[in-house]
Amino acid sequence: GQIFGILKQMLADFKESLSEAQAKELQAKEEYQALKAAKLEEIEAAKKAVEAMDVQIADASEKEVQAAQELEDVESQLGMDREFLAKLKKKCTESEAEYETRVKDRTEEIIAVQETIKILNSDEAFDNFDKTVNTAFLQTSSVSSSEEQLRRQRAAQVLREADMLSLATAAELDAFTKVKEAIDKMVAELKTQQADEVKQRDWCKDELANNDRETAAADDKKVSLEMKIADLEKTIETLKADIESTKASIAEVQVQMKKSSEIREGESADYQQTVTDHRLTQMILDKALARMQEVYAFLENGAAQQPGAPHIETSGTHTDPGNGPARFTKYEKHGGGSRVVEMLKTIIADSKKTENDAIAAEEDAQTAYESFMKDSNKGISASLGKINRMTAALASSKESLSLAETDLKGTMEELQGLSSMAGDLHKSCDFLLKNFDARQQARSAEIEALGEAKAILSGSK
Repeated sequence: GQIFGILKQMLADFKESLSEAQAKELQAKEEYQALKAAKLEEIEAAKKAVEAMDVQIADASEKEVQAAQELEDVESQLGMDREFLAKLKKKCTESEAEYETRVKDRTEEIIAVQETIKILNSDEAFDNFDKTVNTAFLQTSSVSSSEEQLRRQRAAQVLREADMLSLATAAELDAFTKVKEAIDKMVAELKTQQADEVKQRDWCKDELANNDRETAAADDKKVSLEMKIADLEKTIETLKADIESTKASIAEVQVQMKKSSEIREGESADYQQTVTDHRLTQMILDKALARMQEVYAFLENGAAQQPGAPHIETSGTHTDPGNGPARFTKYEKHGGGSRVVEMLKTIIADSKKTENDAIAAEEDAQTAYESFMKDSNKGISASLGKINRMTAALASSKESLSLAETDLKGTMEELQGLSSMAGDLHKSCDFLLKNFDARQQARSAEIEALGEAKAILSGSK
């Protein structure tokens, strides 16, 4: 009864220990299942976010293709505009050469007129005219008809040399008053033209300078935007690759976590089976050991007595030997019993050691598994945070790329407008700017010739 009680107590202890181990294992399994469910939810949310980002990437890629096509169209238009500008410059160069020839001819005419005026206004010419034309018609208070006719002819000659045929005809036919009024009117118009031309020249210079500055600034902005777009496209490509790489890393970690969980479950099952088997073995061996010890303990206690069968001692006769007790030989316990007991003890000790080793290995494996899962979850959380940051950076880069492409489109339109404006300015200003001095000199010569003609008609020379 005492042995049975001990065995029952041992069995109760074994069951309690097993229950505690099973409870811990169940708790660890529940925690793992909860953690697994949470991670699966995070993975599902991340997949939805990835799908949404893929849609955004597709939209952005389509917009990028459209923008690239627009850029190609603008560059094509810019090439045609530059070709037109080159043809225009060639035509303007030819026109300038033609104009220079005309200016040269006109300048020679003006020089001839000025030299003619100098010849006619020289003292020698006036002395000769006085001798040959005015000898018979000198007056003190009025001009004779011959002298008037001479002045008409001289003024007409000057006006013809200045290519003013209408005034020359009027100088020969009309009265001096009308001719001088016409000359004054023409001089006033020429001076107005001179002043207007100066204003036009200044305006052309300012506008062309402003156009050059704005074009240079727009060109610099275009180059800067193109470099910025190239950098942003490279950044977007790098971020996409990094996001995919990080996602692949997360998936690999999750696969390792799943494998580790499966391995852990198998190890736990092996551990429970091992512990159960060894405890059952120990219980059986303990029972056998107790039985062996019980037998050998009894023999040891009774070894001092000489065992024999109880009987009634009778005397012998000549026909009956009697029943006097026969003596046994000296009894000794079996020599192999001690070795069996020791062997059982050794086996029980080895079984307990194996059980303890299994428990220690299970605790180490569980600790390592929990540490691995904790580190893996921490790594996944860090990777998800990294993906979120890269996703935000990707969105920001795409937004910046869209703005830069819009700015580039506006800059190209601005350059096109400036190019068109520059063409218009050169059409209206190149001739004036390149021939300004010659035109001013020619017009001054005309004004001077008109003044000379008026002076001749007024009788001042």
